[in-house]
Amino acid sequence: MNFLLTLALILILTKLADSLAIKVGLPSVLGSLLVGILVGPAVFGIVQQSEGIHLFAEIGVILLMFLAGLECDLKTLKKYFTPSLIVGLLGVFVPFVSFYIASTIMGFSTMSALFIGLIFGATSLSITIQVLKELHYVKTKEGALVIGAVVLDDIIVIILLNIVLNSSVSAGESKPLWVMLVSNVLFFIFIFAFHKLLMPPILKLFKKMKAPERNLGLGLALCFGFSYLAAFIGMSDIIGAFFAGVIISQTNIGHMLERKVESLTLSLFAPVFFVSIGLNVSFSSLSSNIALIVIFSVLAVITKFVGGYMGARASRFDRDSSAIVGTSLISRGEMALILVSLGLESKLISLDIYGALVLVVIITTILAPVILKTLIQRVVAKREANGLPSTSLDSHEAEHASEPEASSTM
Repeated sequence: MNFLLTLALILILTKLADSLAIKVGLPSVLGSLLVGILVGPAVFGIVQQSEGIHLFAEIGVILLMFLAGLECDLKTLKKYFTPSLIVGLLGVFVPFVSFYIASTIMGFSTMSALFIGLIFGATSLSITIQVLKELHYVKTKEGALVIGAVVLDDIIVIILLNIVLNSSVSAGESKPLWVMLVSNVLFFIFIFAFHKLLMPPILKLFKKMKAPERNLGLGLALCFGFSYLAAFIGMSDIIGAFFAGVIISQTNIGHMLERKVESLTLSLFAPVFFVSIGLNVSFSSLSSNIALIVIFSVLAVITKFVGGYMGARASRFDRDSSAIVGTSLISRGEMALILVSLGLESKLISLDIYGALVLVVIITTILAPVILKTLIQRVVAKREANGLPSTSLDSHEAEHASEPEASSTM
């Protein structure tokens, strides 16, 4: 099929499917994934992988990670840093270690097991925020903690991703590990120096320009430039895109760029990326991996909940609040899908289990909002019955007297 016609078909079908998913109370990303499975080789075979789809999908994943960086609210992160760090660390490492052990037992290689652990250490901020917003639970202590934890979760996963990819490359190619470590350190030094020394004069220069959409142009140039730089020194390009977003999020054009990049990404490139994931799914591989799907799905729900719950309890949140925090981290969503796609591209994940991992991500993405909504509604009803504020903003102030920032609203 002609690429332009394929693109038109993908955009129309994904918007219809996304709308249907939202109407039945599911994240919109599931609609796009379903389109990829239906129009791809797994079902009707209308659309096949092509160079054009691959290019758009690659740009899509870079822009999604750039957008994740733009969404980082470092001010909120600083305010809730200690509890967010505890929840973020446990929310990553409990599933990471658990999946590594389970994958090793099931016969996966060390590198594949590490990468699978990384996939399920990730969390979807967008899906969690969507549910919290719907239930008016963003501007609560739990909501602020979850947002801070997921931002740190992303950063921790990105750092681990870099380590795992470097380890896999260094095992099979000629670059010594110390060269990669030095390159990585220099990259992060460059990011810090760019933010402190180069970003202010660049912003002043662009402010004087009369060119249309100059700020968006600057943002995209930095996104793709940092992506290239990261790939050039042996890191993943999405790492460069993410930190380009983090840098811009600290400027006065950050929020404006976030809206425009979100519009560009979600209207064109992200749908193609999610459809491209569905195009690689094969039902024949799913039937031979039923046990893996069941075990990983149960493990994905339990480990994220336990990690988040333990982190919140360690930060002196009560059981109800800790349960909300733990449940908020269950959804893997687009972050895990990006990693699954990257794993296939890097040959750390075989095509045989690719579809099974995608299905596990889909299952957690469906279950998480349902469980979270039910839990929050039950906790709110319980608090109201006991005469306590339903959002718990006031009920924990005494408990967190030693940490005044933890009882503040966003």
